[in-house]
Amino acid sequence: MTLSFRSKLLASHVALVLVAGSIALFTLDRALAADLVRQLDQRLEDQGKGAIEWAEGGKRHPDRITTRIANIVEAEVTLFEKDGTVLGASSPEARTDIGPELAAAQAGSVGRATRRRDGRDFHYVAVPGSEGTVLRLAQPLSEVNETVAAMRRRLLFASTLAVLVAIVLGILASRVASRPLSEMTTTATRLARGDFDAPIPEGDRDEFGVLWRALKSLASQLKARIGELVEEGDRLQRLMTVRRDFVANVSHELRTPVTSIQGYAETLLRKDTPPETRHQFLEVIHRQAQRIGALVEQLLALSELEARGRDDLARESVSVLSVARHVAETVAGHAEDRSVTVDVEGVDGSALVFADPEGVERALLNLVDNAVTYGKAGGNVTVTAVTTTERGREGVAIIVADDGEGIEPQHLPRIFERFYRVDSGRSRQHGGAGLGLAIVKHLIESMDGSIEVESEVGKGTRFRVTLPAPRPSMRRI
Repeated sequence: MTLSFRSKLLASHVALVLVAGSIALFTLDRALAADLVRQLDQRLEDQGKGAIEWAEGGKRHPDRITTRIANIVEAEVTLFEKDGTVLGASSPEARTDIGPELAAAQAGSVGRATRRRDGRDFHYVAVPGSEGTVLRLAQPLSEVNETVAAMRRRLLFASTLAVLVAIVLGILASRVASRPLSEMTTTATRLARGDFDAPIPEGDRDEFGVLWRALKSLASQLKARIGELVEEGDRLQRLMTVRRDFVANVSHELRTPVTSIQGYAETLLRKDTPPETRHQFLEVIHRQAQRIGALVEQLLALSELEARGRDDLARESVSVLSVARHVAETVAGHAEDRSVTVDVEGVDGSALVFADPEGVERALLNLVDNAVTYGKAGGNVTVTAVTTTERGREGVAIIVADDGEGIEPQHLPRIFERFYRVDSGRSRQHGGAGLGLAIVKHLIESMDGSIEVESEVGKGTRFRVTLPAPRPSMRRI
């Protein structure tokens, strides 16, 4: 059977009281008996020394004198000659009771002895006289034993009463001492069940107070840690969902061009394919291969961006106008095919951003190319850049706008998601996989920037990219 802390505390308290009481009772009993015997011994010695001269003067009637002395001192008296012969005794038993106390007295010192006779304990004191005689006084220890027994009964009663009082006090003390521990056990059980909001007091300034505060700190740490683990679990779950969707989307994107390439290639393997059909099929295969290549390139770019940390970016002061002009030159051929004008005159020549030059160019190129691709044929694409201050932070706002069909409001919150298309049919027609804007968003955020989109159906779309400006000291350099 397992005992509670309170029961163990009470049992140890009672055991301690019993052991201490027993030791005290035994010590007092022995000390009292020894003290009474010592008092009796001293009294008999004093009486013997006082009566020895009287006894030596009455040697002619030794029995009479010993009897008279015995009546006076209330003890058994025996008178010995110097050779040990009994001259007189106050009782017949005394004549034959010879012990070591006689030899000690004959040697000139006071002889003492305690022994049992006729079922009773006697204490003997032998006193030597000036003429060589020895006067011995003996008294039974029954009175001493009765006194000790009576005192022992009183001590036992007092000890029993003290033990009962100690038990009552021990019960109260154990209850008081175990209450904080019981409360801690209840609180710890609630914490173990996940109830981290269980009330935990500060406690007093004693050891239990230290435990309360340690338990409170532990609860806070557990709550924070478990919260982190839950968030980490949710994050991993979301990551697994994203990866699963990612694999499904990639597979879906690759299935169509791969199927087309496989079908057209099988047709070309036939020997009776007309030359004009062969040429047409080869163009389809080439176009689908380009589509796969573009998808792979975008996937590699996205993977590279996710693997690269912010500290890996080579940031420096970048001229927005220089980047915009380079981008306009890059998309010039594409813009010419669609009769689209790319205007970068709205870019402030003094606008500088503190970012990765390659990242800025890649993001801006993607936005401008999308504007040319999905904008109105024969329309205009404008790129503007102005300095701005948001939340006490100086930066540059780069805006890419087109005058195309626009994007419906329900698509805007998801436009930066991977593989998300506003118009899947039109996107595939232009070779898009829905990764471009996801790459742009990742690029901009890795450079401590932000990107927003505004669109109105029938009027066009505006992408606003905000990047931090260089610090004044860097501009002077």
